[in-house]
Amino acid sequence: MSERRGLIRAAVVLFLAILGLQATSQPGTAAGTVEEPIYLPAGVSDAAGAVGCLRTPEGGVEAVDLATGRSLWRTDAPARALMIARGRAYVLEERAGRPLRVAAYDARSGRLQRAYDLATLALPPWASLSESGGGRQWTVFEVTARLASDGLEIRYDATRMQAYGFRPADAVGQAQGMARIALGSGRVSLKPGAGPPPPPLSEPAPPMPGARLVGVHARAPGSRLALGGPPADVAGALIVGDLRLAFELSPDTKVVIVHRWRVPGDGRERSLRLEHGHATDAVWATTDRRHVLLRRVYEQPWYDLFSLETGAPIGSLERPVEVAVLGPRVYWTTLEPAGDLVVVASEAGSDRVLWRRTVLRPERHLEPPIP
Repeated sequence: MSERRGLIRAAVVLFLAILGLQATSQPGTAAGTVEEPIYLPAGVSDAAGAVGCLRTPEGGVEAVDLATGRSLWRTDAPARALMIARGRAYVLEERAGRPLRVAAYDARSGRLQRAYDLATLALPPWASLSESGGGRQWTVFEVTARLASDGLEIRYDATRMQAYGFRPADAVGQAQGMARIALGSGRVSLKPGAGPPPPPLSEPAPPMPGARLVGVHARAPGSRLALGGPPADVAGALIVGDLRLAFELSPDTKVVIVHRWRVPGDGRERSLRLEHGHATDAVWATTDRRHVLLRRVYEQPWYDLFSLETGAPIGSLERPVEVAVLGPRVYWTTLEPAGDLVVVASEAGSDRVLWRRTVLRPERHLEPPIP
């Protein structure tokens, strides 16, 4: 009998311990789980491609239904959408006279689930999310985030810039570091300094005798708003997870051959032939880096979009600034004649425009002020 009581007591202790572990973490969150943001032009998306958080012309955040473009909810400026994961939208917000906070909203309803105060960061007064371009000084505030197990990790870099007339602008102040928010307790721990560098976009390609390799235009995914494209050229092979991609132009430049292999090891995969049909003078990887834009030599505003998994054509875009493909839709920004930066959602394969929204107006373009 005493042995039976001992077994029952041990089972109860084990049951209570399991309940305690579940209470300290979010439901469905496994230890060691890391989730990165899924970036769209001018915003972020959830993993399902159902809800996105886009910037507003005023510098706030608006959640939209990505299938229809319908507005779901919004937050006041200045604010930055960090990521959408586990049913929540994490938004960095600045309120007058108060420290920054991370607000966790229900991704679809916009109901505030919890707010995390970031007073611990002790940022200088000029480290603001506001994007005012007036005067000789302005602030560039870059921030990224990811979910790691039961914590939100934030990397921030705020730089105060000064204009000096004909001299290039200089940095006159900087505040950078990493913070981790324990989502259960709300405790914020700091890691001063810049933190580890972001992963590289490319690496040297192995020798390919006879191949006419060309560079690829690519930018690191992030929340910084792009105002022109294509981005800078990167040399070597494009890195996409464990996949490496090198691009070769045919002699008439109307075909782009994509050499593919996996690392580590020499796991060569079948090369893709992108049958462009136009003379090509630029190869441009999309933000998701699983698609590529090919620019037409004799119709410079036009780019043709191809899959880097199948080689199939997806559509054609006129004057794109930034492009991402998520599920059945293509999201891209473009500058309209009046100067507005607009995000467009179109149907992959047909180019049919589903919706469009203005995310930046000329008076808020993020250019250094005139000295």
